[in-house]
Amino acid sequence: MNNTTETNTNFKQSGNNITAKFWTILLTLLVLLIPMAFLFGIISEREEYKNEAVQTVASSWGNEQKFDIPYMYFEQKVKDNSECKYLPMQDYSAVVNLTTEIRKKGLFKVPVYTANVILKGHFTNQYGNLSDKQLTTVFRVSDSTGFIEEPLITLNNNKPVPVQDTQYTTTLKTSEASIPFEISYKIRGLNNIYVGLGGQNNKIKISGNWKDPSFDGSFLPSIRQVNNDGFSAEWSVPQIAISGIDKTKVGVSLLMPVDNYRMAIRCLKYAFLFLALTFLSYFIFEITAKKEKTRQIHPLQYLMLGGAMLIFYLLLVSMSEFLPFITAYVISALMIIILIGIYTFFVITKRQNPVFTLVISVLMLFLYAFLYILLSLQDFALLLGSVGLFVIIAGIMYVTRNVDWYNEN
Repeated sequence: MNNTTETNTNFKQSGNNITAKFWTILLTLLVLLIPMAFLFGIISEREEYKNEAVQTVASSWGNEQKFDIPYMYFEQKVKDNSECKYLPMQDYSAVVNLTTEIRKKGLFKVPVYTANVILKGHFTNQYGNLSDKQLTTVFRVSDSTGFIEEPLITLNNNKPVPVQDTQYTTTLKTSEASIPFEISYKIRGLNNIYVGLGGQNNKIKISGNWKDPSFDGSFLPSIRQVNNDGFSAEWSVPQIAISGIDKTKVGVSLLMPVDNYRMAIRCLKYAFLFLALTFLSYFIFEITAKKEKTRQIHPLQYLMLGGAMLIFYLLLVSMSEFLPFITAYVISALMIIILIGIYTFFVITKRQNPVFTLVISVLMLFLYAFLYILLSLQDFALLLGSVGLFVIIAGIMYVTRNVDWYNEN
C-alpha cells in the first residue's frame, strides 16, 4: 500500500514538474514581448528619420506633383454682380516624360524626377464672339516650387507666351466654336506624379527611365511597357467613365525595390511565432532526450536564447540601411543561427548531443528561409503561412506521439 502511494506521488510530481516547466516557458515568452515592443519602436523611429529626410529633399527639390486639368473662364456681369463663365474641355491630352535619379540624405535614398510636361486640348466656345472678354486660363500644379523654368502657353494657335504664374489672362479675337491650347513646362518632384482628368476625351501618356514603377490613381493604364530601360504607360479615359467621380487622376509611383523598414516590421510580426516554435523545440528536447545526453534548461537560458533571436531584427534593420535587404537578411540570420548553435552545443548539451544542435540549427534555418519566402510572396503569404503552420503542428504532434506527459521517464 505504501509503495503504491509513493509511486502515485512520484507520478504526480513528475507531471507537475513538466507542467510547471511548460508554464515557465510560456511566462518567458510573455516577458520577451517587452523587448519586442521596443524593437517596434526603434524601427518606427528609423522610419520617421527616413520620412524627415524625404521632406528635407522635398523642400529643396519639390514634392510629389499632381497636374490638374486646365480650365478657361471669363467674368460676365449679371445685374450688379459678376459671375464666372467656364468653357468646357473637349479633347485633352497630357504627355509627361520623366528623367529620374536617386538623391541621398544621410543614409536614406529618395527617388526624384524632372518632368517635361506638355498639355494640349480644346476648349468649347459656347458663348459666341469672345473679342471683348478677358479670358483666364488656369493650370494648377500641387507644388509650384518645383518649376525649373517659366511655363509656355499657346492659345488659339498664337505665339507661345511665357507666364509668371499658373494662370494667364488675355483677350482673344475669336468666335470659333473651339479654342485650341498648349501648355508646356519643366518641373521637379519626388516619389509620385499624377495627372488630373476632366475632358470629354482624355489621353494621358507618362514615360520615364525608372524600372520599378507602380501605376495607380483612378484608372490603370490601357497600354504599358516596363523593362530595365524604363517604362511607358498610356491611358484613354472618356468622360462617361469619370462622370460622378470627384478628382479623378492617373499616375505613377516611383517605388524603391525594397522598403527595408516596412519589410522589417513585417518580419517582426512573426517574432512571437519564431520564439514559440524554437522554445517548443527545446522543451520537447528536454522531455524526450536521454538523460545522459541532456540537462534541464534554466529559464534564464531561455531568455538568453530569446534575446539572441530578437537581436536578429536589430541587426536586420541596421545592416539593411547599408546593404541590400536580402544580403542583410542572410547575414543577420546566419549570425543568429551560428550563435544559437554554438550556445546549444557547448552550454545546453555540454557537447554531449551534436545531433540536437544540428536539428535546432536546421530548424532555425528553415524558419528564416520560410519567413523570407512569406515576405517575398505577398499575395500568397496567408495561404503559404497557413499550410506551413499546419505542417509544423503536424510535425510536433508526430514527434511527441509517444510522450507520456505524466511521466518524465
